[in-house]
Amino acid sequence: MTSSAERQRRLLERLVARLEADAGEEDFSMRVAYPYLLGVYLGVNAVQDAYLVVEGPDCAYMKTQYIQGNHDWLSTLTSVSGYHRVANTALHPSRMTASREEPLREMLRRVASRPATGGTLLTTMPMAAITGADYDRLCREVARETRKDVVHVPGRSLSGDWLDGYDRTLEALARQLDLSGGRRRSRTVAIVGYLFDRNEADHTANLRVLREMCEALGLELAGVWLSGGRWADLRDVRHAGTILSLPYGRAAARRVARRTGAALVELPLPFGLRACEEWMRVLGERFGVLARARAYVDRQLADLAPRLEWPIPFSFQNREVGYVGDPHLLPGFRDIVELLGARLRFAVITNRPAHLAAARPALEGVATLPWPKLKAYVHFLCRQLLERELHLLVANNYGTSVPLPEAAVVEFGFPSVYAHALYDRPFLGYPGLLAFVDTLANALRQNDLARARAAALDADGGGS
Repeated sequence: MTSSAERQRRLLERLVARLEADAGEEDFSMRVAYPYLLGVYLGVNAVQDAYLVVEGPDCAYMKTQYIQGNHDWLSTLTSVSGYHRVANTALHPSRMTASREEPLREMLRRVASRPATGGTLLTTMPMAAITGADYDRLCREVARETRKDVVHVPGRSLSGDWLDGYDRTLEALARQLDLSGGRRRSRTVAIVGYLFDRNEADHTANLRVLREMCEALGLELAGVWLSGGRWADLRDVRHAGTILSLPYGRAAARRVARRTGAALVELPLPFGLRACEEWMRVLGERFGVLARARAYVDRQLADLAPRLEWPIPFSFQNREVGYVGDPHLLPGFRDIVELLGARLRFAVITNRPAHLAAARPALEGVATLPWPKLKAYVHFLCRQLLERELHLLVANNYGTSVPLPEAAVVEFGFPSVYAHALYDRPFLGYPGLLAFVDTLANALRQNDLARARAAALDADGGGS
């Protein structure tokens, strides 16, 4: 172990000792999670001409910084012109008891009337929601006046996290958009429940992969909720004969299918080999093209397998891996880790336990910490790192802030502040599996190189 790693280990030991000394005290530290409102913002960020009005204080504007310029370098939520796509009513406690309906109606009218506005959403902060107006009625009235869609997304910041915010945004669209007039075709599908959390090329590449998977079966993809397109494109789902439901919007998918009369097929996120094969098998059976599905899988595996021949034994085999992030990525992540001959040792889920249902099988035999507070999170992670060497941590931004003795770190998921994709780099489907493995392998090898350099410097007395 290098002197740098030894210093980090001593730091971890001091942290653990301090936290265990405070174990009897009530934990008032912040939750290791991201708020409901950010999920709503992600929904707005994923529709290029959508605008959002937040009934709440001016800090609602500052929350855009979690996304624009940090997680998403191509976000347009704010603009130097001053016409931001997220506006707020600057609500102050002194105005809580007064009627706010007319000022709110006027703000909605101004936002919806702008030529650049494709559609408007309205949501509320908790302080406004408990004394608020009839938001559904207000939205309907402004929609009639402006002849633009105005959609109310219920404010649930006190009980939900960012996954709930994104899910509720999709459900509000599914409930309130006009989906009539569809020309449903039996071999046309639409995807509802895709997390388009940024406009960068990891997600645009994912959408291309999803389209290719559908086209390989002779299916036409009418639309994806959400996909970075325009507001008018959202209505394209009404033409689908079958709605393909993904984990980030199950309720919205059910509602769209019910309203349009389309069939509903629930699928896993095609992340990892097992989920990709299930995708193709289920759709192949559903549409009577199982032979085409098998042929596609065989072609992809024939391309994939030779490329993994050397990385598996020389980069991954017997490595210890940790995960910090959302539960919907976890099943595919564990599948990939085990495919590579590594072992998933622990997982920290930064979302409410209610979201864990589908991920529970992937947590068997894995030390798990769901929705922790900060002190419990730091204690859990430090204990894991002190128990046994960790080779790789794949984590959202919360996982990048902990000192890790000699472990490679790959930032992945929402939010990712230090990892971006400005060229096609999917993580879904078979091409995405290869790109993701490539990212992990490079991180491990670069970390091996950094450790070798540090050891050489230590042996040389620090380079003196």
